[in-house]
Amino acid sequence: MEITVLLDRDLDGEDKWFEAGMRETGWDRHLTISFKRFRDFGLPDNTTDQDVWRFVQQQGFLLITNNRNRDGDTSLQATLERENRIDSLPVITVSDKDSLKLSNYRQRVITTLVRIIIDLDYYRGGGRLFAP
Repeated sequence: MEITVLLDRDLDGEDKWFEAGMRETGWDRHLTISFKRFRDFGLPDNTTDQDVWRFVQQQGFLLITNNRNRDGDTSLQATLERENRIDSLPVITVSDKDSLKLSNYRQRVITTLVRIIIDLDYYRGGGRLFAP
């Protein structure tokens, strides 16, 4: 199984922690997850949350964000409330990005992410899911 996960702009540069968590948990031997950044797809850093959400839905990618609040009509939360459908891919939100530096925490994040990926159809339409 192969899946692309887009790291939101607030997680840019944190791919090293997600990749480390994959190795530490051994999931890198069973799943191929490509952790990508905005620049990998030519998305400007100032792309609205609404446009990012629409992009990942169209491409069939998962989106991982840092925990943040609703801030305007194009915020991620406002977009989810307005556009999320029963077949929409969920958004995974890391509760505390600074804790990704801690092995135990990032392993729990990866375990949650893998569970979501394995049972992805179950989580469709779930809006925002938190990891861990």
